Amino acid sequence: MALPRGRGSPEPALCPPFRCRQDEASLTLLLPVPGIQPHSLRGDVGTNHYSLRFSSATAAYALFLRFPPANRLAAPETSVSVSAHNAAIGLAKAPGSDGPWEKFCFGLDASALQERLFVSEENVDGFLDTVLCPSFCAEAELESQPLIEVLDVTEDRSEIRLKVRIAGSRMYHRWICVLQPDNIKSDRSSFVPALS
Repeated sequence: MALPRGRGSPEPALCPPFRCRQDEASLTLLLPVPGIQPHSLRGDVGTNHYSLRFSSATAAYALFLRFPPANRLAAPETSVSVSAHNAAIGLAKAPGSDGPWEKFCFGLDASALQERLFVSEENVDGFLDTVLCPSFCAEAELESQPLIEVLDVTEDRSEIRLKVRIAGSRMYHRWICVLQPDNIKSDRSSFVPALS
């Protein structure tokens, strides 16, 4: 997929950086691409997909989003806003598809897609459980695994409390971790007694 750039030959399209946020009734697609040419935006809303093509002064872009069959969109876009540094596109969830959606797939086109989870407490819990203790963990390994509590989750920030038992004692180290897209902060507090 390529868009003309005005120099005589089309350039290959790039997949733009993006964030997809949701609330109960809608999705917002945020595209932090500077210099988007507003007249170049071409979107297509399908029942379970959204495709977008656009260009900036320096590149051509294409993005295809596919949603699971139970997650349907209503056409057309509810809003399109372009500024000097980014664009925001609003999409409505179809009647009967409201509420939180779990995941979607994205890529340049429908032939090569990657899966992405929406940020939610359930998805963060599931990811941490998988990473910290895969299904083949032994019973003894389970007892030594950290205790995880998700305190707060947003698209831009996740706050997680970890408690790790100190080997051979009834004490825990406790950390509060704040995860942001390009930054992880950790604040370790003092020892706390283990609960039986």
